[in-house]
Amino acid sequence: MNARKIIENRFIKPFIRKESHHIGVELEFPLINKNGRDIDLPFVAAICDYLEDFGFHCVLTGVHNEKLFMENEEGDCLSFDNSYNNFEFSMMHNESLVALYERFCRYFNIVQNYLEKENHTLYPQGSNPNYKNISVNHVPFSTYNMVSDYLHTFKGEDNIPDFPAFMSSVQTHLDTDEKTLPRAYTFFARIDFLRGILFHNSPDFFGDGYRIYRDFLWENSAFGKCPEITGAIDYEFKTTDDIVDFYLKKGMFNRIRDGKYEVFSPVLISEYFENPKYGAKEEDIECYLSFRNVEATSRGTLEVRSDCTQKEGMFFTPPAFNLGLMENLNKAISRLDNFIKDNSITLLPSETRRIVTDGKDISLIAPQNEIELLCRDMIEISKEGLIKRGLGEEKLLVFNV
Repeated sequence: MNARKIIENRFIKPFIRKESHHIGVELEFPLINKNGRDIDLPFVAAICDYLEDFGFHCVLTGVHNEKLFMENEEGDCLSFDNSYNNFEFSMMHNESLVALYERFCRYFNIVQNYLEKENHTLYPQGSNPNYKNISVNHVPFSTYNMVSDYLHTFKGEDNIPDFPAFMSSVQTHLDTDEKTLPRAYTFFARIDFLRGILFHNSPDFFGDGYRIYRDFLWENSAFGKCPEITGAIDYEFKTTDDIVDFYLKKGMFNRIRDGKYEVFSPVLISEYFENPKYGAKEEDIECYLSFRNVEATSRGTLEVRSDCTQKEGMFFTPPAFNLGLMENLNKAISRLDNFIKDNSITLLPSETRRIVTDGKDISLIAPQNEIELLCRDMIEISKEGLIKRGLGEEKLLVFNV
């Protein structure tokens, strides 16, 4: 099989001549018992029945027919992500981020009102503050079962194989075409450290000083041993061919055979599809999973996925920030280039990101005043981009600092 062609069809073709400028958002929240104990699982699971009173219907069930994914007429989906301790709002893409925000606020209030009845709540943080007191409460869904199987079969360095149950993020899906994709992909990878500074909100469980414990757990898990599927990106993409080259260096670790998932020791995508000994099928690419901080998806979106769930009042600030920069991309790239040149920065994006996530002094990247100025300028550049869109989205660019 031609691995390059498989990658092109799956991850590049959806961007070709794409004209829409929609925005999609996924927001995850730790679901906690405010008494500090484990969640009341029957009560929490029953929220799916409750949502049916508000126009949602079940579209996906668990292995024992449990209701897990609830969708409404707008195409928005409310679900449990990996664990009953992690609740997700997946907002159907729209031309307006404000429209998504208004719908999200309505759903969020519905869910919170339900949870508050039994002293539970959705907590605005990227790591679960009740980690030491709760069980995994695994969601019985085939994909999540596969992820759990892989993490327990191939051990990581962090020794917390169930960590996806306790991590929450906000993910932004940005529309772009194939001409802009390489530049946008490179830019968002290069500002990974900056978004870490602006949106860190994942304290570690053991008081070791991490700013973003999510990064540490992803990269030191068994996923970190699968090539190029976690962490920041150090590649510069000039063409879509460069992106294909990058994807060929990524790893595969699962597939479906006879209707069931299989996990296996990671294999490079190029090797997997071109070496007959693996018995690959073209459709196996549909099982590809990556947790990279920035990702070109098969939906034809550039997904920015390393931002922590934010505090109340800032839930939509990361998507607004990312959307505004995409809209004002040339100016944003120019400002970043000047920052790197003026401060003689030779560190790779993975190195600058790790300085931030590990809780180190950010002056190891550049003088603090220069970084603060870059943050302010990028926020202003993003705001200009949102204003240019003319949809009032700039009001969502809120920083409680």
